[in-house]
Amino acid sequence: MSGEENGRVVVLCERLLEATRKHAADWNREAEDLFVWKGSQGTVSIGSRDKDGEPPYQLTVVNADGDTLEELRSDLVADDQPAPWNEPLAGLYRAARRRALKADEVLEAMIEALR
Repeated sequence: MSGEENGRVVVLCERLLEATRKHAADWNREAEDLFVWKGSQGTVSIGSRDKDGEPPYQLTVVNADGDTLEELRSDLVADDQPAPWNEPLAGLYRAARRRALKADEVLEAMIEALR
């Protein structure tokens, strides 16, 4: 998929990343390395394709009927350069994982316990 074809999916990825960082988007863990955000029109999932928590990542957009609409994967483009959407995917994966595992809340509780 070219950059032009996946532009709207990249925009969705970037906006979800921003909302996740602001705690405005909640994520759930669906599997060991798969995190899901549910919206009113459908769901977005992001995970590591190798299921190791590392790139390559894959984002999937599914409508309310369960049909896969779009996928965005970490990739290499011309001259084996990282695709421009790799970084937004990686950022969203890290933020979604952190939110689903409630990392901020756990860290804050631990810090409070040591005061």
